[in-house]
Amino acid sequence: MRGRASRGKGWLGWCGLAMLVLASWSVHAQEWVYRVRPGDTLWDVTGAYLKPSIPWQRLQAHNRIANPYQLPPGSTLRIPLEWLHDQPATAKVVALQGAAVARTAAGRDAPVTAGMSLGSGARVTTSPEASLSLQFADGSRLLLLGGSELLLDRLTRFGRSGMADTRLRLQRGRIGNDVRHLRGPAANFIVDTPSASSAVRGTQFRVEARDGKTHTEVLEGRVAVSAPRQRGAVLRRGFGAVVAQGQAAVTPVALLPAPDLSRLAPLSQRARADLAWPAVPGAQRYRIQVSAQRSFDSLRVDAESDAPRYTLPALGAGHYFVRVRAISSAGLEGHDAVASLQIDDQPAAPYSIAPAAGGVIRTPGVDLAWTQAPGAAAYDYEVAGPAGFDQPVAQARIEGTTQAPLPDPLPPGDYAWRIRSVDGNGKAGPFGDSVAFTVRPLAEITDIDRAAAEPGSTRDVTFRWPAGQPGQRYRFQMSRTPDFSAPQVDELVAEAEITLPRLRSGTWYLRAQTIDVDGFEGPFPPAQVVEVPCRWCRIGAGAGALLILLAL
Repeated sequence: MRGRASRGKGWLGWCGLAMLVLASWSVHAQEWVYRVRPGDTLWDVTGAYLKPSIPWQRLQAHNRIANPYQLPPGSTLRIPLEWLHDQPATAKVVALQGAAVARTAAGRDAPVTAGMSLGSGARVTTSPEASLSLQFADGSRLLLLGGSELLLDRLTRFGRSGMADTRLRLQRGRIGNDVRHLRGPAANFIVDTPSASSAVRGTQFRVEARDGKTHTEVLEGRVAVSAPRQRGAVLRRGFGAVVAQGQAAVTPVALLPAPDLSRLAPLSQRARADLAWPAVPGAQRYRIQVSAQRSFDSLRVDAESDAPRYTLPALGAGHYFVRVRAISSAGLEGHDAVASLQIDDQPAAPYSIAPAAGGVIRTPGVDLAWTQAPGAAAYDYEVAGPAGFDQPVAQARIEGTTQAPLPDPLPPGDYAWRIRSVDGNGKAGPFGDSVAFTVRPLAEITDIDRAAAEPGSTRDVTFRWPAGQPGQRYRFQMSRTPDFSAPQVDELVAEAEITLPRLRSGTWYLRAQTIDVDGFEGPFPPAQVVEVPCRWCRIGAGAGALLILLAL
């Protein structure tokens, strides 16, 4: 009963489209027309396209062919649809990002893999961060986003006719569709949701099912949208509709225009690129998608932002495509804007250790210290005074070590320093965030008998890293082994820093991970290394708080 109801709802939507859009169809709506090619015979056509139970004589009689041995090239044969040899079709997984599970019609679950084929009755469920593309028998494609559930209700192809009947049920989530122009009366592409049905014959459109509503957005062509006990509508290019229970009719609404991405920098020297664009009038939110393919067959990023800007999670070096669209107050997503983005392969900045941010140095001599960054063969440091980094008071390239004393004492005052990595080919990466500190030497004590004892300083160690978006949290880990199989520290913190008791001597591996407001966990960056000599233990009380800047 459910299958018949699904097909009935889909057929209702298709009828609306057929009546309103495709009035040019042949009056023989239930027949497929075959154009004869040179060398064709009735036996050839019958064997290639008709069911085994249909003899060639019936095709001859139906088309009133006097001589079955003479089929003029270019002439046509009318073939009833019920005579065509229909075969089960499959949908192929052409791209996959993240994890998804397919449940077959027999009730068996299996992880989805790129290249696998899915038949009628299969149910595909994607994890929140996943995305995948399916290709159907007629070449049409579908992008299934994270947190979605899609039932492949019916997948049928009609022999070598090129016609396919594709009927899908989106239980929840979101899909984007690129449907080839469908030719022939048996060709269908229908998407049902719990509240509506969308039928097309060659178009680009999106469908979302959530909170009991169906959102349909048409980018190319036309889509017939229908719902039980509602007056349907045909949505043309640039329009969408929200279908909810209780509505009297499906009402087309113009989609918001594409954002202007012309100001986006095509090259980012940071793994976490910052995106910004002018606000779109009427936009309540924006959807940001990133893919390694121009066709967006799978997504590395699928996120929303309340403002016309977004900081991407850490991406590896390479070429990417960024797609942004505005979202209206009704939840309809507008036209797409696409831009290219190149993430440069540059050495990551090391984590700064000392001086600490806001720290006070009580001697004129200043010692710099940082972690060993992956792939770094040398390091460049800069120390800035009142004139800033345009006129640094000290700078040098250091090889073979992760600490360096400044060559000259610094007079009392406020300073900042920063550090970057240099790879084995001499290519320098970006500087990490600058760290401010103050040089304030202790007054010379001449009268020992009258001097007050200096109070002891804390031996805590503070780790700090650049803050992300508001509301994000962080997971900080420290381990004695680079695989973090048994971390000594594994803490969730709300701020971009953590304070721990004084470290024991030896080698430490450390890393920090960003957790978004929706619970999505970003990747851990490569671990950084800090060597803690025993002398640090001895000077910890006099050195003050140790601050490490994590450059994510």
